[in-house]
Amino acid sequence: MTAFVPFAALPHLDPIFAGIRGLSIADAEARALAIDPRRSLLLLAPAGSGKTSTLQMRLLSCLTVVERPEEVLAITFTNMAAAEIVERVIGALQQAATGIEPELAHELPQYRLARLVLDRDKEMGWNLLLNPSRLRIMTFDSFCASLASKTPIMSGLGGGKTTDDASLIYRQAILETLKSVNDNDIPEALSNALEAVLSFAKNRFEALVPLFENLLMKRDQWAGRIMALDTIEMQEAVSSVVLHAAQQAISLIPGSDLERAMTCLKSASGALDGFEWAAEMPAAIASAKTLEYFGQFASYMLTSTGTLRAKVTVANGFPAKHFSTVEMNGILADLKVNPHSQEYAQALATLATLPELQYPARSAKMVEHFTVILRYLLANLTLAMEGTNSLDFPEIAQRAIQALGAGETVGDALLEEDRILHIMVDEFQDTNQAQYDLLKLLVENWEPADNRSIAYVGDGFQSIYLFRGADLNLFTSVVEAKAFGPKQMDILRLTVNFRSLPGVVEWNNATYAEVFKDSAYEFVPSVAFRKGDGGVSVHPVATGQIGEAEEVTKVVQEALSKDPSKSIAILVRGRSHLKHILPMLKEAGIEVRGKDIDPIGEAAPVSEVISLIRSLWHSADRASWIALLRAAFVGLSWADCLTVARGHNVIENALRDEGVQAQLSSEGLTRVLRLLEVLDGVKRSSRGSELGWAVKSAWIALGGPATVNTGEMDDVETIFKLLTSHTESGDLIDPQAFFRAIDKAYASPKAGAVTVMTCHGSKGLEYDIVLIPGLNKGGAKDDAPLFYFRQMDGVFSVVPNLGDLDTTTPDSRLFKFVGRMVRKDISDEVCRAAYVGTTRAKEDCHLFVCVDRFPAAEGEVQKEKEIKPAAGSLAECLWSAIGAQVKAVAPAFPIVAVTDSGVPSKARLAPSYKVELPKTVFVPAASNDQVPTENELNDELREEEGSDYRAKTIGIVYHWFVEQIGKQGIELWDEARVRTKAQAIASMLRREGFPAAEFPQAVARILRLLSNTVNSIHGQWILKKRPGSGHEVQVSAYRNGRWVHRFLDRPFEDDGVYWISDYKTPDCPEGMSEDAFVAREVERYRPKMDEYERAVKDAGITIPVKKVLYFPAFDRLAEVA
Repeated sequence: MTAFVPFAALPHLDPIFAGIRGLSIADAEARALAIDPRRSLLLLAPAGSGKTSTLQMRLLSCLTVVERPEEVLAITFTNMAAAEIVERVIGALQQAATGIEPELAHELPQYRLARLVLDRDKEMGWNLLLNPSRLRIMTFDSFCASLASKTPIMSGLGGGKTTDDASLIYRQAILETLKSVNDNDIPEALSNALEAVLSFAKNRFEALVPLFENLLMKRDQWAGRIMALDTIEMQEAVSSVVLHAAQQAISLIPGSDLERAMTCLKSASGALDGFEWAAEMPAAIASAKTLEYFGQFASYMLTSTGTLRAKVTVANGFPAKHFSTVEMNGILADLKVNPHSQEYAQALATLATLPELQYPARSAKMVEHFTVILRYLLANLTLAMEGTNSLDFPEIAQRAIQALGAGETVGDALLEEDRILHIMVDEFQDTNQAQYDLLKLLVENWEPADNRSIAYVGDGFQSIYLFRGADLNLFTSVVEAKAFGPKQMDILRLTVNFRSLPGVVEWNNATYAEVFKDSAYEFVPSVAFRKGDGGVSVHPVATGQIGEAEEVTKVVQEALSKDPSKSIAILVRGRSHLKHILPMLKEAGIEVRGKDIDPIGEAAPVSEVISLIRSLWHSADRASWIALLRAAFVGLSWADCLTVARGHNVIENALRDEGVQAQLSSEGLTRVLRLLEVLDGVKRSSRGSELGWAVKSAWIALGGPATVNTGEMDDVETIFKLLTSHTESGDLIDPQAFFRAIDKAYASPKAGAVTVMTCHGSKGLEYDIVLIPGLNKGGAKDDAPLFYFRQMDGVFSVVPNLGDLDTTTPDSRLFKFVGRMVRKDISDEVCRAAYVGTTRAKEDCHLFVCVDRFPAAEGEVQKEKEIKPAAGSLAECLWSAIGAQVKAVAPAFPIVAVTDSGVPSKARLAPSYKVELPKTVFVPAASNDQVPTENELNDELREEEGSDYRAKTIGIVYHWFVEQIGKQGIELWDEARVRTKAQAIASMLRREGFPAAEFPQAVARILRLLSNTVNSIHGQWILKKRPGSGHEVQVSAYRNGRWVHRFLDRPFEDDGVYWISDYKTPDCPEGMSEDAFVAREVERYRPKMDEYERAVKDAGITIPVKKVLYFPAFDRLAEVA
């Protein structure tokens, strides 16, 4: 075995180290130590600290001490990052090769270091400038692929193509596993497991398939662990984590008002009934013996909503005027004004809901079943991959780890030419468990004092990839241990920020010192290197999302007018946050450059090409054929489209039908004949059976290029390239894979003055001016999963959701406990995403926060309602810094968008548009001959309900809330709960454009209607849950030459009758009896209700049908006989 003798000294590098230490920056010492190849280290590098430059210089210094460049391994997470480092290293070598020393002092160390590398390059004959591929700078995926492919025996990796999207292979393996439940020959353990898990999922395959698909996608992180799952270890881990959580909460009690409350309850236990449990006050230590006491104490101190109890009465066991009652109420009053009251409430909530220390037996059995299924699932996945000759990246990663662990020593897996002496990993905080394990195996047999080194670079506050398995605990464990494998690690920290101006740096320092005060490791303020004016501005907006879009546009316009050369970026958490911003920027004439924002298939020119592909691939795809007919290069009107679609199964056959053609408009017939001429010409061609060729030829011949601008042409070409790569012998190899590839593709970035991207996508980038709108938008609310998978106390653990209606069962309490831990991780990551966003700014950062603060009605005093940030939002994280400014926003009503009714107009080529094709190449027409399509379509199908917009809006809002009540269950609603929805009703009225001055009367009216409904036996009967029932159910039928679409308010089946109920919200007019009014309304709506009856019978209802009108204003139910 090669002897790795420690470096005694590196005199050739000493002048470089000295040059760095001589720089006038606060962290010069750390930067000098970071590039010393004798040291193993973890470099904590906050945003803007120049970590990439430091990593690059370390790579150069390591190259000066190795025999081959391949002995230095630098790992990144993306191909773009790897390419950037290669470019930087080669650029430094090229500059050094000129022999011209830079004039700036801080550039000299890198120049001189690159000169040393060139000397080593010449000595060893590397020729790096001609062979940059010898630089071993790669992603984790590419390193694993390289390692596994070079060790086929130990890795078990043979041939096979690598796929980026293995979802169809996953689905094949999943369905193969699940369908075996019907196989009588499978092992008993698998049969029992499948029956148990399918029963657990209520026999919903659709719930299990996504779960298993997600697991297979991330199996490199759990496969080895779940196969070796130790229930005893899992039990011990659960106990440890529960006790730790309990101890954290209990530690707040000593010396606090909570301890006074415990003492008072102890006194009460001797005088009052029901407090026997409080007789013995335990020490403030979490243990199996004390948890029951602290749980009861916490439950007593909290209300059912989780807030601190305000007072005690005889209902709580404290008689009036009893000395204990007076004392306890005094303590509760003190707690209410205590500045730590919120912290106490959270601690008590933790203690009140802690699970038992024992892992529940039912959950353990379900995990056992689940593990059995996963073993077979992995086996079926292997067979599916072999059958398709495909491999995904998790498989390659597993094979690489298998190769490293297959020999007697790790060195057996690495050929001599693959020997690694120095490892560097960028963005170490984003590693997942499998990547961490891989790194551990690589250094497993290293010696503490040999000449090999590890250098990890990262910033825990920029860890934002929880969704792909990044585990920040791995990063913090290395920080705490100051070691990795056999190597002791120096923990170095960069503190100088080269990116941002002082105003931005200081705001970030002050803000995140508070946000991250409870972080696993210390947040250290940065020092600004640059000079100049700049900072962070908060823009509170009370005029809604449209008002926010206007404010964003205004800031961008001002920035561009001041200096058009400045780089500007708009960062958002999700694409939906740009709904109003992008159109407003476009309206203002500001071009934007989207990065992974717009799915490629959403742009009209691309979606039209996709419709053409689907139509030529499948002649019976009616939806795609209709979309093709509406495409700009075909241009059929809606009226003609309805004529073609009427009563025909295959649209192309209808287009050729003389009877159909005779019913088309003159222009429509011209367009149809033009389309058929092109399609027939393509089919007659010798290559007409080749889908890719046929689609592109038809698109060009129909004038498609004339409907696409220069920026959109790249996206269309992307679709054609995808089509080519997914076809073989003229047909799609795997249609599902092709259309999934389209769904995952994004539109190519266009040239623009403003870049738009997500906060995640902005990581590693910088811009002069950064705008972050949508700060007060919360994250998506996910349904509770079937299982939680989590590292608990270092042990991989699985916790099932047994779906108990009783939330106090041991299984439910454990599942909810782990769920709170998961949500805390997500909440912490939102704060780190905020940090990533605001630290992208070099000069100015603008934060936009939408809140509700309505003006008082005329003549009324402004009522102040506390403004709070939305849960799970960036604003919630930053509230300590922005809250005061947001609360001071001037009252205003949200701006309501004005929407046009009718069919939107669409530009399209002229009916007789001709494409002149040269013999060799197509030249697009110089201009587009376009005419507007129809601007409106008379809607004969809409019921006339009067012209009172106010009444209509009240009806719309009432209908929506009744639908929600019905879906949730009428039994869960009463008048008190209805009254809590006043603000939600006002918000919906505002969205519908209801006059703001009339909000109070409208809200009161809707609350009365809803209260009458939930209190009424009629309302309860209508909304009772039944099989086959629904809300706002659409029924469509083709009748008398027209399509009829109807929405049934509440259809349901009861006692052999199909009931159609319709809500009518008007009050009985003054001067008219209720009986007379109801009779009039029954006659008024009889035709409509009769049409409903015919529609449901056309849809297949064969049992008797009855119709009723429900009048919630005065609680009457009337049958329309």
